[in-house]
Amino acid sequence: MRPAPSNPGFLAAGIALTVAMLLGQSWLPPRTMELTRPGVASNFFLVGAQQAVEGQDEPPVRWVDVDRRHWRCHYRGIDGRQGCGLTFMLGDAEKGHGLDLSHFDTLHMELRYKGSSPFVRVALRNFDARFSKPEDGNSARMQSVNLRQRDVAKPVDIEMAELTVPEWWMQQFDLAREYNRPSLENVTSFTVDLPADLSGHPQDLVLRSLTLKGEWISRDRVYLGILCLWLLGASVLAMWRWQELRQRDRRQQREIDALTARTRQLRVEQDQLRRLATIDELTGVLNRRGLETALDDLEAQAETLGLVLLDIDYFKHINDRWGHAAGDEVLRRVAAIVSANLRNADVVGRWGGEEFLIVCRCRHIDEPAALADKLRAALAAGTVDPKGRFGITASFGVTLVPPGAATHRAFRRADAALYRAKEAGRNRVELGNAQDAATTM
Repeated sequence: MRPAPSNPGFLAAGIALTVAMLLGQSWLPPRTMELTRPGVASNFFLVGAQQAVEGQDEPPVRWVDVDRRHWRCHYRGIDGRQGCGLTFMLGDAEKGHGLDLSHFDTLHMELRYKGSSPFVRVALRNFDARFSKPEDGNSARMQSVNLRQRDVAKPVDIEMAELTVPEWWMQQFDLAREYNRPSLENVTSFTVDLPADLSGHPQDLVLRSLTLKGEWISRDRVYLGILCLWLLGASVLAMWRWQELRQRDRRQQREIDALTARTRQLRVEQDQLRRLATIDELTGVLNRRGLETALDDLEAQAETLGLVLLDIDYFKHINDRWGHAAGDEVLRRVAAIVSANLRNADVVGRWGGEEFLIVCRCRHIDEPAALADKLRAALAAGTVDPKGRFGITASFGVTLVPPGAATHRAFRRADAALYRAKEAGRNRVELGNAQDAATTM
């Protein structure tokens, strides 16, 4: 997975994109529709009396120059409210199909006007199929704004929001409120006219330009787009960070599992090493170090201990005659026989060579002495050599270790007793001294 972008980098990119979108929106040329340009409007015509009337050589409303959209209105002695204006038809107005002008927000108008009307009206018709009828042009909703003469003395920009539905139209059609709301979604006509009594006064108008203007992308949409992009970017970054944290968590979990497995393996290896350090490799019982550790632990418990020191009789003779392999087998068999005749709490180990040391908890010297005699008999009766070439016996020295006494001193007494057993003919048990015989708990 690619590394997640840094927060400063992401923020800088977001700010740069935001600025670019805002500048791009402001630098885009405006969206325009010039209604006076040929081909834009399907038709345009003058509004008002265009036939000569009695007493006038010319029609009250007539073109001066149609190409320049220059017309003149002059009502002499007749109703001057008949109208004086120019209408542009958009789309197929006869079928109620106009143009959607909702994306335009400004109407730019350049009009030269000389006359007596205090206002110039700009109006449009929006065909609404809910109530408008193609055969009735007035049924299309009217929206207009009145401009003063001084407003149109120079080019003027009219906000489309300024065009409202006049009260007379609402009263005439008497529709529900929702039908009286301005709309630019289906505009069928645009009109520039004079909403006043024009009797007796000439009116001269030249419509130089009538242009709709708007934005290709509204500022509101740009803001919405920026907001959406920030939300999307934040979501992507959050998802990216979440994935990164998830992968990091998985990686750390794998490392923890590996460390746990390694620790477990090290403990196993440590136990094996500890066992190898305290177990005699040949016989499987404690070695001298293991025995010393066990004796230290037992001494700390402040109990009376019995020490039984065992030495195999004529072991050198077995090695010399039958070989060291036979001697090793004798050591293993002796260790097995001794272990089989001990209690769970008793401790046995190979002290060195053909000597074994048994440590047991007791209350009187008779207990380790009886254990030693039991072991002596078991060894003498056991089959040590599977080939039947020889049997073995062992000599024993027994002593007590009173609570708080030093084990090494007791061991010297047991060793002296063992020596006496050897001197007395072997295959026997000897006690350490008279003090041992009299010691009790």
